[in-house]
Amino acid sequence: MTKTMFPPSITNLLLQEGQRFEINENFVEALGTGIICCVASARGGKTSLAYVMLDYVIRYTKRPVILDSFPQKVIDEGVPDHWKGRVFNTPFSQIAKVNEPAVWLVDDSGTHYNSRDSMGGGKLLARTAGILSHFGGGMTVIFTTQLLSGVDVSFFRYTNMATIIRYVDRDVLKHERSEWKELVEEGQYQLNRVSSGRCLDYFWSGKDRQLVKVHFPDWLNKKVDPIKADLMSRPMRYHTVEDKERMIKGGSKVVRKSKTDKNKENMTESQGQE
Repeated sequence: MTKTMFPPSITNLLLQEGQRFEINENFVEALGTGIICCVASARGGKTSLAYVMLDYVIRYTKRPVILDSFPQKVIDEGVPDHWKGRVFNTPFSQIAKVNEPAVWLVDDSGTHYNSRDSMGGGKLLARTAGILSHFGGGMTVIFTTQLLSGVDVSFFRYTNMATIIRYVDRDVLKHERSEWKELVEEGQYQLNRVSSGRCLDYFWSGKDRQLVKVHFPDWLNKKVDPIKADLMSRPMRYHTVEDKERMIKGGSKVVRKSKTDKNKENMTESQGQE
C-alpha cells in the first residue's frame, strides 16, 4: 500500500484537511471532507474496497474510523490488529456527538438509508451532507450502495463527491436514475475492457475518469483467516435477530392512531379544560 495508490479525487477526501499530496508533480492540500460513493451489485467488492480505503486512512492519517452501527463482535474480533483503538461503531444518527474529523463507512446504504425512508436514515444523510465540513473539523463518508436510485438524491447535492463504479448487474442497471445511468454504464464498459465476470481486480473512478487496480489485503483473504474474513465481508450477519429486524423495518414501528382514538383524546382534553 502506497500513499499514491488512489486517484486524486479519492485521496483528496481520505486524507485529513490540509495534508499535502501530489497531483501532476504539484503538491496540493487535501480537502478532507465529502462523500466517496461506491456502487456495486451484491458481492461486487464494494465493501472490501471500502476497507482498503479505511486502511489507507489508518496508515496515512490520524483520523478516527467509524463503521456505522457495525456489530461489536466485528469490532472486537474482525478488524486487523493495526486498526485496534482507531475504529468505532457509533451510529451515524449520533454524528453530532463526534468531535473529530472522522471517516465513516455507511455500508449497504440502500437498505436503511433509502430514498423512500421519509422520516429515517435517508433524510438524516441528506440533511447532514451539506454540513459534513462543520462536524469535527471536517468528515468524510464512504457510502456503499447497490444502486444510486435507491438513495435520497439530496445526499449528493450539497458536498464534494467522488464516485467509484464497480460491477453492476445488467438487469439492475436498467433501474438506475437517468442522471447517474450514463456514468455507471461507462464504468461497466471500462471495467469489461480490462477484466471479466465481476471485475473484482479493478474499479472505475468516475471523477478522475480512470481505471484503478484494486489492492486486496491478506486480512480479507478467506484462505489466510476464514473467520476474520467472514466477520469483515459480511458484518451484518453478526447482528442479533432483534437488530436485524429493526434495520429491515427502519427503526421502531410507528403506531398510527385511528380517528376514534383521536376523538377520545380530544374529548378527554375538553373535559379536562372544563
